[in-house]
Amino acid sequence: METEPPLDAPPAGLRRWAPRSFRGSIVASTVALMTIAMVVVVLGIQVVLEWTAQRDVQQVLEERSRAVVSVLAQSEDSPLVVDDDVLQPGMVVYDASGERVAGSVATAVRDTADGLATTDRVRATRGAEDEDRLLATPFTTRAGDRGVLVVSQETAPYERSELYALLAAAVLGVLVVGATALMALRVTAQALKPVTVMAQRAADWSEHDLSHRFDLGPPTNELAALGETLDHLLDRVASVIRSEQRLTSELAHELRTPLTGIQGSADLALLRGVDDPAVREDLRQIAASSREMAGVITTLLDLARDARTTSREQECRLADVVPALVAATPTGPVEVVDRTVASTARIAAPAGLVARVLAPLVDNASRHARSRVVLDATDLPDRVEVVVRDDGPGVDEAVRATLFEPGVSTRGDGAGLGLGIARRVATSFGGEVTLDEAAGTGDGAVFRVRLPRL
Repeated sequence: METEPPLDAPPAGLRRWAPRSFRGSIVASTVALMTIAMVVVVLGIQVVLEWTAQRDVQQVLEERSRAVVSVLAQSEDSPLVVDDDVLQPGMVVYDASGERVAGSVATAVRDTADGLATTDRVRATRGAEDEDRLLATPFTTRAGDRGVLVVSQETAPYERSELYALLAAAVLGVLVVGATALMALRVTAQALKPVTVMAQRAADWSEHDLSHRFDLGPPTNELAALGETLDHLLDRVASVIRSEQRLTSELAHELRTPLTGIQGSADLALLRGVDDPAVREDLRQIAASSREMAGVITTLLDLARDARTTSREQECRLADVVPALVAATPTGPVEVVDRTVASTARIAAPAGLVARVLAPLVDNASRHARSRVVLDATDLPDRVEVVVRDDGPGVDEAVRATLFEPGVSTRGDGAGLGLGIARRVATSFGGEVTLDEAAGTGDGAVFRVRLPRL
């Protein structure tokens, strides 16, 4: 049954690109916020500059027109006569009929200026190429003649100023965003470094020495509160481990004594001799089961007490474990072939624990194989993989899903407890024990053991 993602979960495509650390999230959000702010600022500056430039051009046109119109309005000549000294470059005067009287404008805006020659109101417009602004101002002389003054002004200098200001603002924005990113990196690094150190120390202490504490005092700030929380957590972990060790010690003591008595009685009875074959076989089975149960208890006890620290502090190679394991396997019609000599990698676990992982698998394979059990090993970059293969009937499909649970047998007989212990021991130091699904019933069983490489 599929479950829907949380409502606040990002889309799958975004999760792929999301920062992998809290520090990265802070820096990314800060840079994104500053980038948006700088874009808004630059656009705002551009809008203000555009408005200011248009206003300045309009003011220049109006001031130039006002100065010339005041002179033209004093003329008493009729028809209208304009002295060229009165006009500045970019000015042209038209009479009432729209004929040019004096002055000149640039060729690019001449047609636009001629179109304003007969206007009866003040009009402002742009040139054909949008690089000039024109202002037409009607006037009447003292003699009663009417005319129109058209003044043009280039906008290129103002547009260049706008462009330079925009480039300067953009460069400044990039520098501000870059400086913000560097500051965010530095500030977050300094702020989160104590948290990282505390997390590393807490993880190390939880695996090696639960007696250490941060002891940062009263929770007057966030770091002190975090330290107090971690101290309480370490206290609870230590309490749980002490309770587990005490319980396992008591159980081991209580179980070992009667098991030793049972095993001793069975062995003593066998030594005295038993005439009935069935009784003799039952006594052998009782003695063997007692020794097997004693080994299970020892393994569980050592695992509960020492697996956390021992697996981290010791190492081994398969050459230190497999030959002795093969030699200890009972000889008979089944041949155990060791092909692990090619493995030279160091395993991040003590030899004792590695042996307790492999021993149940080898024993299981030798008990169910027809003629041969083969052990292969491969050194991978992060692990050592051991394959235990036999030529027996294989694992029944009915028990594959629950194979490593206590009380489940691999081939239909036996308790099946050893495989569960093998997986638990392997998991304690970061390893794994699995059944190869490719091997079907009748093809033999293939177990894969993945051991962490040092």
